[in-house]
Amino acid sequence: MTETVVNPADQAVSEQDAVAFMDSLPAVRWDDLEAAAEVTEAIARRLGEDRPLLRALVERIRRTPELREKCECHALDDKLVLWDEPEKGLRIRLRLANTDQYERVHNHRFSFTAHILSGAYQHTLYATDQPLDETADVSRFWPHFVREEPTGSCFTIHHEQLHTTITEPETISLMIQSPAAKRRAFIIRKADGQVWWREGAADETAERRAEVRMSDERFDHWVARLEAIGVL
Repeated sequence: MTETVVNPADQAVSEQDAVAFMDSLPAVRWDDLEAAAEVTEAIARRLGEDRPLLRALVERIRRTPELREKCECHALDDKLVLWDEPEKGLRIRLRLANTDQYERVHNHRFSFTAHILSGAYQHTLYATDQPLDETADVSRFWPHFVREEPTGSCFTIHHEQLHTTITEPETISLMIQSPAAKRRAFIIRKADGQVWWREGAADETAERRAEVRMSDERFDHWVARLEAIGVL
């Protein structure tokens, strides 16, 4: 009789075991970005390489209202929030590119680590010598670091760093972000210099929250696509 060998990587992970693993994660000191990078990049790689664990966390979102409400759809990318533990400095989500990107020089409300699970980023860091407000001149943002971040790449960035990330549709990345360091993040479109800001949920209107909330149909679409791509 031939014995069937089961690859442990293909075995299902229970929700209880997934939660126990996430509860065991260390707290992150985001005031020390180098130390935060070391911890969060290890976590990101661990999650990204364990498809059954990642699948269990995605499926858990359906039964966890506080996470389900944080799943959003935006003009260029959608997000699934897998874990939110602000007291430990851990919000973990999937960034899901949903269309062709255009260049927006921007910073963030939070520092973060990104691990590319599928696809690639064309990543550019920028410097400027001007205030980040409505008077910003788009010609005075200068690229000083340009590289491709391929599948498997992992990087950490400070919330004040200006950058662009150009991706193809269905580029998937796992993001681990710090608690918010400011109320809004600056964005300027390179094509025409239009300036706007990204605010956190606490500063958005009820109408805006309803507009970006991910529908059940969209959630199911992404679960199916993540399985087809091989992320789950």
